[in-house]
Amino acid sequence: MEPAARGFTLVELLVVVAIVGTLVGLLVPAIQAARESARRTQCENNLHQIGIALALHANAHGAFPVGCIGGRQSQDKRCISWNVQILPFIEQTELGSSFDLNLASYHPNNKLSREAEIVLFLCPSTDSTDHYSSKDAWKGATFTDYGGIYGVEGTGRDAKEGETDSIQTLTEESLGVMLNEEVVTPKQITDGLSKTACVAEAALRRVPAMMEWVNGLNIFAQEQSTPINGSGLDNEIGSPHPGGALVAFCDAHVAFVAESADQDALDAMLTKAGGDQ
Repeated sequence: MEPAARGFTLVELLVVVAIVGTLVGLLVPAIQAARESARRTQCENNLHQIGIALALHANAHGAFPVGCIGGRQSQDKRCISWNVQILPFIEQTELGSSFDLNLASYHPNNKLSREAEIVLFLCPSTDSTDHYSSKDAWKGATFTDYGGIYGVEGTGRDAKEGETDSIQTLTEESLGVMLNEEVVTPKQITDGLSKTACVAEAALRRVPAMMEWVNGLNIFAQEQSTPINGSGLDNEIGSPHPGGALVAFCDAHVAFVAESADQDALDAMLTKAGGDQ
């Protein structure tokens, strides 16, 4: 007689199911971590390319691009971003040529240009599928997840009316590289190019009338007591990457700045001539 075929007992089946469940439980976080690592690497590469473009602009024109051409503080309301000015340096020469710098970034004649999606300006880890602004003057324009660093704001850092002819809203030692109406030359960055940030990931991203890539209002100042990924006065440095955010410096290198970074050190890297490096 042939022996009867033996199947799995219920206990054995439950053990197998438990083992498979445990393996899946171990594998899924590992896969998610690997995917996020790849996305963060792509984000870092984006910022590196942006940093190179800013350095090339400074080499070609003797200065970094204006943070915002025609912003809130001036009679000129064109609100043209630094992003527009670096288009020739990120292999977007044709798009740059089609954008009319004499008109506002939200002018109908610049509609086709601002609706172009530039992958380099988008972080792949952003938890949003909204690529197009949905309202206000920039409706239909595509977003950026990176903002220009205007400086550091907070108590004691506001420019006092009458003490300066500058159009800036912060004291000179509180200003960064991406300013309203004014270019910054490499020589003006006395804290050092490798120690001064120029562009960073924005905590508030895909926000209409703020974070369109053509919109010069996408520059922001970090509140002086707010850490990375903290909640400050307005837009701050932040990201969906666990533990910190990526920052591009004036020499084009990129660093991941941790949420636990010393606040004084963070504030120091965001000003161009604070004398605090």
